[in-house]
Amino acid sequence: MVRFILVGIEGSFNLGLIARTCMNFKIDELFIVESRVDLSEAFKYAANAYSYLSKAIFTDCLTSALKNCDLIVATSAIGYSPGDVVRQAISIEEFVENIRGFNGRLAVLFGRESTGLTRNEISKADILVTIPANPEYSVLNISQSVAIIAWELWKLRELKAVNIPPKASRDEIDQLNKLIYSVSHELFKTIDKIERLQTVWRRVLYRSHLSKYECKLLEYWFRRLNNKLKRTNKNIS
Repeated sequence: MVRFILVGIEGSFNLGLIARTCMNFKIDELFIVESRVDLSEAFKYAANAYSYLSKAIFTDCLTSALKNCDLIVATSAIGYSPGDVVRQAISIEEFVENIRGFNGRLAVLFGRESTGLTRNEISKADILVTIPANPEYSVLNISQSVAIIAWELWKLRELKAVNIPPKASRDEIDQLNKLIYSVSHELFKTIDKIERLQTVWRRVLYRSHLSKYECKLLEYWFRRLNNKLKRTNKNIS
């Protein structure tokens, strides 16, 4: 379970984009603390995430937004300050590795567009996370930060995307490979050449990460070619 908490968000446009992002990457809960936005404008920018934003929980108390959370994470562009115990962050990559296998409710805090989270708000978190960026301009827009972290958590939770075609199984690729081997036998008589070509084909097929549909079409094409070659060779002989 993932809960995103926006503290003192100031821009209606940003809130609308964040709602869309949360819906894109299936963030379970959205809490908004001390909102400063025109909500009617935010709903316009939310587009098809209107219903998601309408379920967001608005509160003036950060403590209540953190209730029932098992792990609290704060985010900041200022991840390190010498001698500052509060500003000792880990990178987003390290954070994701650290929570692999975590099954509780995770809360992620995002601060104001203008000033970020206060030191007191950061101190309420168990972990401080930062997104490495260009040192000369490392401050991301809040909607960008939300998108990056939401996507990393999406990958971590191994949620299935519907816009990615299913990959061909090993059995399906092996079947295609056997068909190509048969075609090679019709084209060449030297076993050594056939074997070398087959090694190349096998590696190409596995490097290609074929979808099931692509594999099926290639199998159809090679089967037609194989049948035609067999008929041709039979007529010649």
